[in-house]
Amino acid sequence: MRNQPTSSRLKAWMFAPLLVVACGQEGAGGTPEFVTIPLCAGPDQVLSTNPSGQLICKPLPPGAAALPDCKKYSQSLTSDGSKVFCTNRNNEAQGTRDALDNLEQSEILIKEYQTKINSLGGPSGPAPRAVYCGQYTTVTNGAITDPASGATGIAGAAALCRKVAGCSPTAAKMCTVYDMYHSAATGKLPATVPQAWVWMSAWQHNSTSQNPTANGLADNCSGFTYPTGDKFWYGTTVEWKTAATGQKALHFASGPNVVRCSDTRPIACCN
Repeated sequence: MRNQPTSSRLKAWMFAPLLVVACGQEGAGGTPEFVTIPLCAGPDQVLSTNPSGQLICKPLPPGAAALPDCKKYSQSLTSDGSKVFCTNRNNEAQGTRDALDNLEQSEILIKEYQTKINSLGGPSGPAPRAVYCGQYTTVTNGAITDPASGATGIAGAAALCRKVAGCSPTAAKMCTVYDMYHSAATGKLPATVPQAWVWMSAWQHNSTSQNPTANGLADNCSGFTYPTGDKFWYGTTVEWKTAATGQKALHFASGPNVVRCSDTRPIACCN
C-alpha cells in the first residue's frame, strides 16, 4: 500500500488526528497488531478518532475540499505533499483490477436493487393482498350509504364492512374482483359465497345509450352511488359456488340487464 503522509494543510481539516487508509477498506483482524477500520460513507467523510482514541468517521468541516472517492478494492488514498489523490493499491495485473472494479459495481447494483425492492413493500416483499372476511348482509342497491356516518359510495361500503363480525373494524372494505381471486387462490374462502357486490373497473361500454359514455362508471354503478337504470350503468357481483364442471369456481356477473344498479345485494368484504 503506497499511502504517503498528507500535507499540514490537509491535517488541519480534521477534527482529530487523521489516518489516511485505503478507501472503503477494513483492516484485517485477529491479532493485536490490527484493528477494524470503519467504512466511511462517501467523499465528504474522513477517518479520525474520538476522545477515547477509537477510530470513527467524521465529516469534513464546511468549505473543506472533499477527499477523492477511491475505488473500493483496487485503489488507495495517497498524497504527493500538495494534493491528495487515488492510486492503484497493489501491483495487481490489469485483469485483476478490472475484476475488483466489477465486484464493486456489482455490490452497488445489489444495493440499488435492494432499495427498490424495499420500496415495494419491505425486505419480505409486497404486503399481503386483502382477503375475504365476510359479507355485510343487509342488502343494498347500487347507491351504497352508511346511515351512521353518512358516507356514500366506496367509503360507505367500507364503513358497512367494518361492522361485519370477523372483518377488521379499521381496515375492511368492499372486495375487488382481484381480492376475490387472491382469496380463492390462497384458500381463504368459505364453502360458499352468496352473490354480492364487488368493485370492478373494466371500463366496459356495452351500450351506446350510457350517459355519459366512455367514463369508466358503467360496471361499478358510478362508484356505487347510482341506484337506478336510466343511465344504462350496471354493477358487478361475485359468487363462490359449484360450476358446471362440478368444482367450485368464482362467478363474476356484470353487464347491461345482467346486474342492474337497482338490484339489491349484500356486500362482499375483504381486509
